[in-house]
Amino acid sequence: MHDSRRVDPIEEDLVRRVCGGDLSAFESFCIRLEGPLYGYAYGMVRNTHEAEDIVQETLLRVYREMRARRLRPGGRVRSFVFAIAHNLAVDSRRRTSSIVALDPSICARERNTAEATVLRDQLNLALAELPASHRSALMLREFGELSYVEIAETLDASLAEVKVWIHRGRTRLAQLLDRDGQFVGRTCNDL
Repeated sequence: MHDSRRVDPIEEDLVRRVCGGDLSAFESFCIRLEGPLYGYAYGMVRNTHEAEDIVQETLLRVYREMRARRLRPGGRVRSFVFAIAHNLAVDSRRRTSSIVALDPSICARERNTAEATVLRDQLNLALAELPASHRSALMLREFGELSYVEIAETLDASLAEVKVWIHRGRTRLAQLLDRDGQFVGRTCNDL
């Protein structure tokens, strides 16, 4: 079932070590999360510098929580981290009113080809058409690799809402993109 996420024993060990004062463990923790965090943050704010600031501020806040022993190992660490990043990204978007899109450099499965660039651009156009709740839930699922339960915690929503948002977001993307991944825009059903 897709609603549960396995607890990452390495991540749990790193958190335990950071709580005990091990700075090298925090560095390893940051390395594990900075890529997914950046991908999510950039997707939300579409500004490289702002996304980097969000990642830095998120990790700083997480460190403070770990050192104060308010954040401990136990399976909710990743959703807690992404909740901080989400809140910072939402605040940033309120300030800047940016359009959301994906950063070309963060999609691991993409090839550095002209076709991949076109497909990525088409996906960005389609993602920009989604309501913010659908887009956030999908990005947390894809970039953060969060379970549905963790996404619900992160977005302060019910599990049912998250399932609906992700389903509707995927359905809408399928309507906005043709079989070849080309953005087809608004459909007759939209009018």
